[in-house]
Amino acid sequence: MSDKLSMDQVLRAPMRVGRVVPLLVLSAFGAIAFTCAVATVGYANNQHMADARVWLEHSHSVLTLLQNQGQRLDRVSASMQLYRATGDDRHLSNAQSTTAAMRVGVDNLETLVRDNPSQTQHAKDLDVKIDGLAHALDAAKTSREIPDRELRESRSAITVIQDEEHGLLTQRADDTQKATTRSLVLGIFFLGSSLVVIVVLFAFLIRDALRRRAFETQISIANDRLEGTVEKLKRHGADSVFLKSSRDELQLCVTSLEAQKCTGRHLHELVPGSRGATVILNNSRTLMEIMTTWGEPNSLSDGFALETCCGLRTGRSRWRKPGESEIHCSHFAGVPPENYLCIPLAAQGETIGFTYLEFPTEEIAQLACDRLVLIEEMVELASMTIAALNLRAKLESQSIRDVLTGLFNRRFMEVALERELHRATRRGSSLAVLLLDVDHFKDFNDTFGHEAGDVVLREVGACFLQSVRTEDIVCRYGGEEFVIIFPEITAEMALQRAEKIREQISALRIQFKGQPLGHISLSIGLAMFPYPASSVDELLRMADHALYDAKQSGRNRTVVASHAPALFLKKEH
Repeated sequence: MSDKLSMDQVLRAPMRVGRVVPLLVLSAFGAIAFTCAVATVGYANNQHMADARVWLEHSHSVLTLLQNQGQRLDRVSASMQLYRATGDDRHLSNAQSTTAAMRVGVDNLETLVRDNPSQTQHAKDLDVKIDGLAHALDAAKTSREIPDRELRESRSAITVIQDEEHGLLTQRADDTQKATTRSLVLGIFFLGSSLVVIVVLFAFLIRDALRRRAFETQISIANDRLEGTVEKLKRHGADSVFLKSSRDELQLCVTSLEAQKCTGRHLHELVPGSRGATVILNNSRTLMEIMTTWGEPNSLSDGFALETCCGLRTGRSRWRKPGESEIHCSHFAGVPPENYLCIPLAAQGETIGFTYLEFPTEEIAQLACDRLVLIEEMVELASMTIAALNLRAKLESQSIRDVLTGLFNRRFMEVALERELHRATRRGSSLAVLLLDVDHFKDFNDTFGHEAGDVVLREVGACFLQSVRTEDIVCRYGGEEFVIIFPEITAEMALQRAEKIREQISALRIQFKGQPLGHISLSIGLAMFPYPASSVDELLRMADHALYDAKQSGRNRTVVASHAPALFLKKEH
């Protein structure tokens, strides 16, 4: 119970740490984002406050300039009063110079207020008033009149500008105050938020530090178990390599028997000390026959029915173990073993047979139990390979074999003859072709029926196979005609073999449904390569002409194709 609890804690610990780390990262990113946001807002607020201060100073500059203009206007009024009282031209000159200075001041004012269309218009009005004042001063030189109207209009224009600028000054002062207040609030908020974030981060770090020591022990336990998992993965990797190696070797097999031997070898390597066999369903699909064995499974019988195997009855792997499955299969000649495994060999929905594994000891049985999945995969792979090879062999046989007689067909004969002619040319040897025809075969079919004719053809084909060498090639050419190819043979030996075959066929006594079919004989045409025939077509044509001569000469004889007069060897009926 304590081990299970400890394992649960180990499993939960990474989850807790896994939650803390993203939270810390998220908090850090949040702090960075918050800092950037506050910095952006603070910068914008400071920029706004700086702009407000600039505009505030701008308004003070405008008001100062207007105040100076008012003072200059006062000096013009005082100078004109003195000029009127004294008649001294110096006072008039002072008034005119002061007016000129006011013009310069108006120009400066227009420069300052050019951003404000309203103030710009007021400044232009002031400029017009000052111009009017200057003209009035020029006229006062003779009349000594004080230009009161022009002075009032100019002062009124200055007052209008001052009033509007005072309003702007008040507004800009309020903006500056608000910006200062916002800056203060933002600083306080940023400071408080920063403190909160720092406290939260440190809280997580402190909690993580406090848990780290406890996690170290749990992680150590997890590492030990992880090492066990890694070992299992390594074994799984080794099993995968083994399975790949087995698949590669099975792909190299060219026959079903070779694939079965390969399967047995790999299963014995997979479960050392085991015994077993591959049991295959025979061609008639009535009996199971042992094809390959390893480890000498002596108790397994040979030649038994399908239903005797429990694995074949269930269609899946069946392990007989003491205390678990007490029912034995019936395919044993003696006392059945205590531990054995039957795995069906099936592919494409068809049962091929089964693989039998026997385990003499409990240790070997336990090893097989640990590797049961790999064993089943190996057997499944073998099933597909054996089925594919069986299918290929069946297709190959159908493509080159005659269905009725089991001899090679005409297509194979043409390929084989071409190959043998090339080989004879390379080796400088001779080759003989026999073209054989069953005499009066139509009479067999008409008299006894086509089934009897098929029996005759099968028996004749079987007799041919018994009369030739291993390297000789026997083919059904078509109907009742056959071709036999004799590589590396002289004309004399070929003639002797042809006569021997003809005599053996004549000695055949065939019965069909208890009724004798009568005497059977052959007419044979023999042609040789490289003389007189020098090609495949010429060889077959000359053999056919020789066969025709044999039939025209009375049948049941061999005729050798030659440029000289035909040689007849006749055996009387």
